[in-house]
Amino acid sequence: MKRHTNKVLRVVLRMGALILTCLMLGGACLVPSRSLKKENLLEDYILRAFQLLRGGEPDSSEFGRWYRDLSSGKASISGMLDEIVSSPEGAQMDPAVTLDALSRLMTDTPISSEKRDQYLNYLSHGVSMHRVVWELSASPAYFGICGKVCVNPGSLGELSPRDKDPEVTMFVYTLIKDLYYGEPGSETDYDAWCEKFLNGEPVAPAVEEIVRTKGFPKANEPAGGWDAESEVQVLFEVMVGQEINEEQEKVCVDALENGMSESYVISLISETYAFQKRCTDLQLIAGEVELTEPRDQNYAMTGFLCQLYTRLAGIKPTAEEMNNFVSQTLEDPGKTRDTIVEIVSTSTSLEDLSDEEFLTNMYTVFYGREPEDNEIESYRIGLSNGITRERVLSEILKDPAFDEKMAEYGIDSYVEPVIPEKIIALTFDDGPYTPVTMRILDVLEEYGAHATFFVVGNRVKNYQDCVIRATNLNCEIADHTWSHQTLTKLSGDAVSAQINDCADTVYNLTGIRPVVMRPVGGSYNSTVSQNVGMPMIIWSVDTNDWKYRDSNHVINEILNNAKDGDIVLMHDLYETTASAVEYVVPELVDRGYTLVTVSELAEYKKVKMEKGKAYFSMRG
Repeated sequence: MKRHTNKVLRVVLRMGALILTCLMLGGACLVPSRSLKKENLLEDYILRAFQLLRGGEPDSSEFGRWYRDLSSGKASISGMLDEIVSSPEGAQMDPAVTLDALSRLMTDTPISSEKRDQYLNYLSHGVSMHRVVWELSASPAYFGICGKVCVNPGSLGELSPRDKDPEVTMFVYTLIKDLYYGEPGSETDYDAWCEKFLNGEPVAPAVEEIVRTKGFPKANEPAGGWDAESEVQVLFEVMVGQEINEEQEKVCVDALENGMSESYVISLISETYAFQKRCTDLQLIAGEVELTEPRDQNYAMTGFLCQLYTRLAGIKPTAEEMNNFVSQTLEDPGKTRDTIVEIVSTSTSLEDLSDEEFLTNMYTVFYGREPEDNEIESYRIGLSNGITRERVLSEILKDPAFDEKMAEYGIDSYVEPVIPEKIIALTFDDGPYTPVTMRILDVLEEYGAHATFFVVGNRVKNYQDCVIRATNLNCEIADHTWSHQTLTKLSGDAVSAQINDCADTVYNLTGIRPVVMRPVGGSYNSTVSQNVGMPMIIWSVDTNDWKYRDSNHVINEILNNAKDGDIVLMHDLYETTASAVEYVVPELVDRGYTLVTVSELAEYKKVKMEKGKAYFSMRG
């Protein structure tokens, strides 16, 4: 019995030792010692991967982790390789070396030069090495290698936005680098933009928004700043992926030079076949650019105003200035002339232009040609004697040809005169005379009022400043004979001489010839009518200021008697008259009257004045 028991015990002990040995051998198989596993293909593969992709062997913990996870199916070879190349040590390897190593590890063949160049291009434009591992893990050769080392091929899972479509990512890289803010700062930059486009955000509006809100990047700004050609070339290369041809470049550069915005140029590029095809090839939505700036609404008008400003100032207007100028004409075409006068009057470099350059520029911009001498002779005269360029410009803009030119731009610049409810023409005879005339002009300027000055020709030379200032204030300089002669006592030739000599004197000073006259004392006969060559302006309200020399008398005569359409007679020779005018002008304005010149009065009342005919009022 005892012998039998010992025999059983020996059998149990032998079986236990055998089991323990098996367990020990099993553990050795799961984590083999490096001296016993030369034939272990998985171990060799792991060591080779680290050597090729990181330049050295893994430490014991790394090796053990990957051996266990790969053996158990918890990890895949592609996952291990992806982690190695993404590690700090792996990222420091030469990309070309890493690409060849990945190809050998995952397909058992060296990478082709064509494929290597393609991947290198991807990697240099924002695509990660993760995309390369993902592509190689889909090859049949990779599955063969996994089977050889008895490992599950596994999956890398979903790709990040920047790795989903390398071509889109390369477009995003160019977009960020050349338009947005220079070199991309992080993977997040790529992923955010790639996700936008892959999810259907249109390309052209995105490019337009970047340029509109951020402008061109300072980091890439060429020496001397961005010029029109540089901007166009960058925009085209970013959007289309190729260099722009000469014809397309000219169209886009001309647009910028004519005051259109970069948004307008982006819109032009977005409409090209090349851009549409690129978006189609990338399976992206091209989209349309919505032009919101006023300057982009009318190319011709914007170009006209931009060229006008540039010729006067020597520099292009800012975007804000350009939008302001164009919006004024679009909202109210009737203000086109006002906008042009504003450009001229606010040009900071206008003084650098000679009078000849100023006139030449006006005609070149307005009509596309240089002016004939006879067209600008009168303007030359006025400018040389102190007539302002704004005043000369207002005369140029009265030419019907200007409205015809604006019509070519789609702008109806003609304005039907708005007839004030009540209008009066204040007129002054026998001057000019500085102490009085200047006081009258002071109050007229303050209230934006106009008047007509019937000057005596032989006085003009001594009081030129009065005549020049009155003209610049849009007052009318009219003819009151050369030497204050009673015309009814003269022959026809003498009448003509008195009128023409005075008119010539005014023209030679202001460049504007009088169009109306007043006979001295209001006296005329048939000889006078036949020889004056102008309408004769008499009066309907006589203040007799010359007789009474009393301010209150003048005030009462005007305020008690003047009505809509009247012509009021005064003389700018007396201080009392100036004092009366200083009171009357604001009072008439308060009463709702508009104070105009005689010619304006006739225009408002639709009276076509005739030569040699006498007009006492324009009451209608």
